[in-house]
Amino acid sequence: MTYGANEMQSRASARRSGPLAGALVALALALGGCNSVGGGDASLLGAALPEPDSARASGGQAQNEYRISPNDTIEVNVYQVPNLSRTVQVDGAGRISLPLIGAVLAAGRTVNELEGDVTRRYGARYLQSPQISVFLKESVGRQITVDGAVKKPGVYMLKGRTSLLQALALAEGINDVGDVSTVTLSRTADRKRVSARYDVASIRAGQTPDPQVYGGDTITVDESAARHGLQALKAAVPAVIQVGTKVIP
Repeated sequence: MTYGANEMQSRASARRSGPLAGALVALALALGGCNSVGGGDASLLGAALPEPDSARASGGQAQNEYRISPNDTIEVNVYQVPNLSRTVQVDGAGRISLPLIGAVLAAGRTVNELEGDVTRRYGARYLQSPQISVFLKESVGRQITVDGAVKKPGVYMLKGRTSLLQALALAEGINDVGDVSTVTLSRTADRKRVSARYDVASIRAGQTPDPQVYGGDTITVDESAARHGLQALKAAVPAVIQVGTKVIP
């Protein structure tokens, strides 16, 4: 089939503008529709969530007074006696097993309480003035999940009192398509799953309180449809420039 010069020029122009036109359409649709993908009920925006059941069960203990639970991993270091140092997991009965002193109850205690008990046991029969340090290396009860449009989604362990912004920082922040106005914090309270949405930009500006995050919480960052369109536009522009430099038959 033979085309005239004008028709061939029109077809080439359409091909060159195709990627950009598609991106512009995607951006227009995004801006004309909802602001985010997967957003929750707007009435929950900024709502204060109750404390989780896990915090109430421990008597409202602050997170730096976390009480050890079964399946937690404990690191016990005995100064200048490396053969007695151990990394152990709390068993189903809430105990850990250490050299010489045997089984020690760990569950239900704080790290400081366990450290004091282990020190007393070693000092009573085996060591003179023992210097022992106990660390909580890994804890199911202090893990949170950060999911959605963040740079490194995953499960993270809290270390002391942690806010929503600090928890997002553990996942290296919100990614290029994340919606900073639609961050959902979910937890189990009163034996049911509850959640609230937060505007991170508002928190950063000091206009909204930065809520505390507890072990067992899930943080989900929605994707912004407008940011998706903008990313598509950015990707399309180099393609248009590259195509424009070639001769299209």
